Amino acid sequence: MNGWTWHTPWGRALSGAVGVTALYAGARLGGPRNRVLWTCAVLPDIALLYGAASAPTFDPLPPYAVRPYNVLHSPGVPLALFGAARTLGSRRLTVAACGWLAHIAVDRAFGYGPRARDGSRL
Repeated sequence: MNGWTWHTPWGRALSGAVGVTALYAGARLGGPRNRVLWTCAVLPDIALLYGAASAPTFDPLPPYAVRPYNVLHSPGVPLALFGAARTLGSRRLTVAACGWLAHIAVDRAFGYGPRARDGSRL
């Protein structure tokens, strides 16, 4: 499997460490009650709510919600936010990236990664 793995104990431990570190860094930069941090820490799951509109469960996710879910749970999103933060010198974007990365990493630590086309877990 390409990319960030969550299928092994080592991958899950690494994901957990990344998640805790990103959340800690975001709290240090923006403060522990920072709205940007916590909004971005839960925002990727808006795709689950989008899918839940027509399905009683999140597993499998309805096929129409798979692409938004996978995009929002891609490490590319916080990477783009970190890049924009660096380019613009924005502390808020850095805090947002930390929150987003923490969400993805914690999900992967608990075994939640990208979804297959049919909405099932890979």
